[in-house]
Amino acid sequence: MQKLAILPMIMFVMPVEALTLEQSVAEALLKNPRLIERYAQFEAKHRDKRVAFSDYLPQVSLSAGIGYENVSYNSGIETDTKLTRRELGLRVTQSLFEGFKTNAEVARLDYEMRADRQKLISDAENLSLEVTEVYLDFLKAIETTSLSQQNVGDHTKVLNDIQSRQEKGLSSGADVAQVQARLATSQSAFFSAKNNQFDLKAKYYDLVGKFPNDLHVPKADNVFLPSTLEEALNEARSTHPEISAAIMDINAANKQVEREKSEYWPKFNLQLDVNDNENVGGYKGPDDDARIMLTMSYDLYSGGRTTAKTEASAWRKEEAIAIKNNTHRQIIEGTTLAWNAYRFIAKQKKFYIKNVDFATEAEAGYRQQFNLGKRSLLDVLDSKVELFVARKNYINAAFDERKSSYRLINATGKLIAALRIDTPKAWQLDEDKEDNSKIMNDKLEGQQQTDQAQKQHALIGISQIDTQE
Repeated sequence: MQKLAILPMIMFVMPVEALTLEQSVAEALLKNPRLIERYAQFEAKHRDKRVAFSDYLPQVSLSAGIGYENVSYNSGIETDTKLTRRELGLRVTQSLFEGFKTNAEVARLDYEMRADRQKLISDAENLSLEVTEVYLDFLKAIETTSLSQQNVGDHTKVLNDIQSRQEKGLSSGADVAQVQARLATSQSAFFSAKNNQFDLKAKYYDLVGKFPNDLHVPKADNVFLPSTLEEALNEARSTHPEISAAIMDINAANKQVEREKSEYWPKFNLQLDVNDNENVGGYKGPDDDARIMLTMSYDLYSGGRTTAKTEASAWRKEEAIAIKNNTHRQIIEGTTLAWNAYRFIAKQKKFYIKNVDFATEAEAGYRQQFNLGKRSLLDVLDSKVELFVARKNYINAAFDERKSSYRLINATGKLIAALRIDTPKAWQLDEDKEDNSKIMNDKLEGQQQTDQAQKQHALIGISQIDTQE
C-alpha cells in the first residue's frame, strides 16, 4: 500500500533566526506582556507581606516644630507672653499583643503570594500550550498551502489537457468551462489557506515577539505522557498549579478570618517618649520630659463592625472553597477531554492514511479510464477533489494528534517541564528550588538516550515520519 507523500514546506525569506518549539516557548515566557503583568502582581504581593511583617518591629517616629506662640492665660492666670516655641520629640512604640492580628496578616499575605505564584505558573503553562498550538498550526498551514498549490497545479494541468482535446474535437466547450470552474475553486482554496497562514504568522508574533522561520515538527516527550486516564487525573489533581493556587486561596481566607477576630482582643504596646522642648505654654526656658509606659486599648463597642467583618471574611472563605471545587471540576473535565482527544485522534489518523491511499488509487484509475473513454470528466474532477480532501484531512489529523499530546501534558500541569524549559529563578521561592530539582532528577533519571533520540526525531518532517511508520 502506498504512503502519503506530504509536500515540502514553503520557506519564507525572512531576516530572522530559526526557532524550535522549545526556543519559541522560552522566548514567550521571558517577554510576553501577560506573564510580565502576572509576575508584577506576584512581586507586589511579596512586598505587601513585608509591609505586614513590619508590625512585628518597633515603630520609631521623630517630630519637631518651631514657631511663634502668644499665651494670654495659662491655667487661669494672665501671662501675656510672646515667645518662640521649639519642640523636638522621639517616640518608640513596640507592639506586644494585637490579638494575633500581625501573625494572621503575615500568614494571609504569604498564602496569597504563593497563590499568585501558582497562578503565574498556570498562566505560563497555558501560554506554553498556546505557543505550541500556534507553532503546530503554522506548520499545518504551510502544509495545507503547499497541498492547495499542488491542487491548483493539478487542475491547471487538467485544463490544458481538456483544451488540447477540444482543439482536436474530443472535448466540448462545456468540459472546458467545467474544469475552469473547478480551477477557480482550487485557486480560492489556495488563497484562503495562504491567508490563514499569514494570520497564524501574526498570532505567533503576538505570543513570541518574533516572526516564525524554519520551524521543525516537534514531538512530545513520552516520559510525560500518562498511560491511562486514571494516571492523568491523579497527576492533574496532585500537580496542577490552578488547584494549588485555589488551596492557597482557601488558606489565605482562613487567615483573614483570624485577622478579623483579632479585634475582639485588647491591644498592648510598650511606648517610649522623649521630648526636648523650649518656651512651652508661655514659660520661658527648657521643658524636657521622658517616659516609658505599657499601654492598653480595648474596643468595647464598635457598632457591630467587628462581627460584620468577621462574618464577611467567613463568607469569603466559603467563596474560596467553591472556587477550589469548581477549579477541580474544570481540571478533571479538561484532563478527560485531553485524554479522549489523545486516544481517539491517533486511531482516526490510521483511517485517514487508508483514505489517502485508496483515494490516490481511485484518482489514478479514473484518469486512465477517462483516457480510454470509460469515465466522464466529472468523475476525474470529483476524484481529484476527493484526493485533495483526503490529504487535507490527514494533515489535520497528523497535527491534531501532536497537539493533543501537548494538550494532555498541559492538563497535568507539566508542559513546561516536558519542554525542558527552566522558569526564571525569580518565580521560585527558596524552598521550591530544592523540591523542583529533586523532582526533575527523579523524573529524568535514565532518560538521556531517549531524549537524544527524540531530539533527532523532532527534526524529521511528517512525510519522513510516515514513511518510517
